[in-house]
Amino acid sequence: MTRIELRDLRDDDRDAAYAALRASASTWPRGEVADRAAFDAWVDADRVTARAIVDEDTVVGLAATLDVDGDREALLAVSPETTRESATEALRLLTLAEPERPLYACVAADDDPSHDTLARLGFVEHGRDGADIVYVLPPTLE
Repeated sequence: MTRIELRDLRDDDRDAAYAALRASASTWPRGEVADRAAFDAWVDADRVTARAIVDEDTVVGLAATLDVDGDREALLAVSPETTRESATEALRLLTLAEPERPLYACVAADDDPSHDTLARLGFVEHGRDGADIVYVLPPTLE
């Protein structure tokens, strides 16, 4: 079994995180970047909190939260070789690291594995954004 962790995105993580973002089937429009310079500007923006997804000392993806129109949204992009269980664990860790609720996520309507993962972690369907489905992780009652 692999050991997934999230860490603040370091300069030496950026090449692998960028490659994962470009190759990921789970990316969505707010995470699309035209080139490496645009990626660097995106992760350095004040509204973005970017973390490297690390599997056994190897960066396999990017987990980020960002402000969009006053809401906090989550983005997860993993390399195609990353297992579904590892991606689920990365998203679970991201939801633990991000205290703001509600927390939103947006995925392509035909991305069934992502829909299953979000539901397993407590996200519920909130609406549509074009061809994408928006999910929300609502606040919990204490």
